[in-house]
Amino acid sequence: MKKGPLRWLLPVLQYGLCAVAIYYLATHVAWYDHVRLKDSGDTWFRIVERQPEGLVILRDEQRTTVSWDEVRVVHVENRADIPEIELGIAAVVARSDKLQALWALLVFVPTLLLQIGRLVVMLAIQGVRLSYWSSTKLTVAGNFFNFALPGTTGGDLIKAYYLTRYTHLKTEAVTTVFLDRAIGLFGLVLLAGFSILLTRDPQQFRQMILSLAIICGMLAAGAVVVFSRRMRERLRLRELAARLPMGEQIIRVGRATTAMRHHKLLVALSLLMTMTLQAICMFSAGIMAWALGMQGDLSYYFIYVSIGFLIAAIPITPPQAFGVMEVAYIQFFCRGDLNNDPSQAVALALAVRLIQLVWSLPGFLVPLLGAHLPRREELAELEAASAAAEQG
Repeated sequence: MKKGPLRWLLPVLQYGLCAVAIYYLATHVAWYDHVRLKDSGDTWFRIVERQPEGLVILRDEQRTTVSWDEVRVVHVENRADIPEIELGIAAVVARSDKLQALWALLVFVPTLLLQIGRLVVMLAIQGVRLSYWSSTKLTVAGNFFNFALPGTTGGDLIKAYYLTRYTHLKTEAVTTVFLDRAIGLFGLVLLAGFSILLTRDPQQFRQMILSLAIICGMLAAGAVVVFSRRMRERLRLRELAARLPMGEQIIRVGRATTAMRHHKLLVALSLLMTMTLQAICMFSAGIMAWALGMQGDLSYYFIYVSIGFLIAAIPITPPQAFGVMEVAYIQFFCRGDLNNDPSQAVALALAVRLIQLVWSLPGFLVPLLGAHLPRREELAELEAASAAAEQG
């Protein structure tokens, strides 16, 4: 009986946080452009049309033309004074550089190719041979279900399920999928940290550096416990696992994890592929931001978009961190020195999601056509290779 409320606690937190974030966006982000006039106090007026000599606005539900001299201006450091206009999402998208946005979409392609290769490498650590084509089908299917199912790991569950059809080393194969996710998160932390160190003024990211250092410390402590044989023996982890339900499976998961110690080059290659694909992803986001008219060096997008992906991976955030990531982007990119509008930050968050969604859509065809199942001769070959690797 006591487990009932706890079972509902996480969904309540997730969707409650989503509702709060959406309310914040609804009250802080405009759909249309608005302007403040010199004689209007704190009142904002919707812009209907921009003209060379001024603006057409809605004032008391009436279309009124005002000159640029009547528009309040804002002083921005190291820049000329600019009209106090709050951009709306519709206007941001309409005035975006469509060719540059397309370029941002195309730049993202190598990330998918590297992601496919990383799964092949990670499985090789467990002695599971998987062709690049089979990895392609599993990866795109997993990416699609990351969007089609609640949460950011739903696609990993689907990918793990299909992967068990390719080998009898099912526990090791499933463990590999989640180790693949863990290396991806570790790569994000490293990428954000390196990007901060390469900025002109790393001190402005002091709080973020502290947060990343804590995360790295926790990961390092966990790695010592998992990969140190002496530490595992002192903590008697094997004996503890054996007493738990499904103890044998837990021990196999631990064995699959510690196998990474004996394949350091493959682990290093996987981490290198991870950071490379993530760097390309951040570069794509930077190009998209500039297409939306946003300010800021590329380093800001490497840092803040990486943190955005980390936020999406936190279990208590809503599915795909919807709403929460948009609010985070507003906090990140609308600082005084960057001077971006909230609508631009939200448009960037949605565009980053859209880029991922576009390249995950081919995954819809994999389960639809049954292509996730290996052919009989392919399965026999994979089983034989996996059995040989296990005996070795």
